Amino acid sequence: MCSVTGVILLNSLKYKEVERKLVQVLKKAEDRGRDSFGVISVRKDGSTIHSKSLGKPSDNEEKLRDVIDIETSLVVANNRAEPTTEYVKLKGENDVQPFEGERYIVSHNGVIANDKELEVKYSLERKSSIDTSVIPPLLDKLWDGKLETLPDIINQIKGSFAFIIADKKQPDKLFIVQNFKPVYMAYDYALEAVFFSSLDDFLDEDPFYPMNMRKLDPYSIIEVTNKKQLRKVDLQSTKNQRRVLVIASGGLDSTVAATKLLKEGYDVTLLHFNYHHKAEEKERESVREISRFLNVELIEVDTDLFKLVGNTTLLKEGGEIVKDRGGISGAEFAHEWVPARNLIFLSVALAIAESKGFSYVATGINLEESGAYPDNEMEFNRLFDRMSPYATGPNRKVRVLMPVGNLMKREIVRLGVEIGAPLHLTWSCYEGGNKHCGKCGPCFMRKEAFRINGLVDPIEYDA
Repeated sequence: MCSVTGVILLNSLKYKEVERKLVQVLKKAEDRGRDSFGVISVRKDGSTIHSKSLGKPSDNEEKLRDVIDIETSLVVANNRAEPTTEYVKLKGENDVQPFEGERYIVSHNGVIANDKELEVKYSLERKSSIDTSVIPPLLDKLWDGKLETLPDIINQIKGSFAFIIADKKQPDKLFIVQNFKPVYMAYDYALEAVFFSSLDDFLDEDPFYPMNMRKLDPYSIIEVTNKKQLRKVDLQSTKNQRRVLVIASGGLDSTVAATKLLKEGYDVTLLHFNYHHKAEEKERESVREISRFLNVELIEVDTDLFKLVGNTTLLKEGGEIVKDRGGISGAEFAHEWVPARNLIFLSVALAIAESKGFSYVATGINLEESGAYPDNEMEFNRLFDRMSPYATGPNRKVRVLMPVGNLMKREIVRLGVEIGAPLHLTWSCYEGGNKHCGKCGPCFMRKEAFRINGLVDPIEYDA
């Protein structure tokens, strides 16, 4: 829709260098908006410098000269891609972002669905028919400029948004407000300035250039000052929201993960996938018994998807499971890799969680198996968690947990015994016989984990 840009100057003596970089950021940001652009600089005394134009910054670069001076404290800017629903045929300066009220200046990426309702409810006077123009007068009327009071106002807005907000009475700080629209922050050491933009690519980070980049959290409000102070409040409260959907295979790891979450006070539901793998019947039997033992609900998903994907020995008629007498090579290499399995499982779980009102999805991924399987790596879970707000509907944030993600197999067994997890009901083997085969990778790892802990494994093996 648009790209939002902001700058806080920590050293106003470098204002010309900061201005040159701002121009480069806005030219790169044309990728997210080519219909108009605008810059409003706020000086230390609260006065402002304006520059707005139709078209692209690269075609109107003269409009970006002298938008920052030695008295400038911060900058709010915008590249606009005009939505079909907000089209204005004859546009004037009042139709170009950023929009300015008596006190507040706002740059917005996204769409506001209830701008007319807000206008009527609060008797607001706006300068444009464009949806964002309702925000400055809304803030002028309702907000006192304190971070803690802003969520109550923002939560009245329906739609999508990343706002960069300046307060002319507080020219030493910027407020960055997001639901699922992204904002990146970069501290440029050389220029002594903090930049904000909708994409990290626009900030042109070089691996050898002294800049500290971070992505700001979705569904949050960030206050950043020219003293390099940062405060954050969440737009969504997770207090008392303890419902978690645990992807459960019926094996050790997910069973210990589910039990651990129960002990921590979560309301647990198990989610199990039947996907025509060799151990399908044994896993299904185990996970049903585990759900009864833990007294938690179980959701089962039957899918033929992986028959279509194919190319794995883990499926029925998929070939022989690798077995080693010592078990080591079968345990340390992903011979039974199922393409994108955990990604697919997590995606389905995320959809069910959103639909049924769960606040969390959890998995049994662990540090041990990350040595062989990329989708057991903690980083996979962390990245999926960071992606999840952009895969769910507005205000339906679902977090992703990994209760045993940092544990080795021996630690998982020890924890399971300590918390009373039903390890005797679990099924770890890749095969689907009457007993664990004792020779596949998971069987080897399980036997070794119990042996290292000096414990007797409660299940039986063929070998």
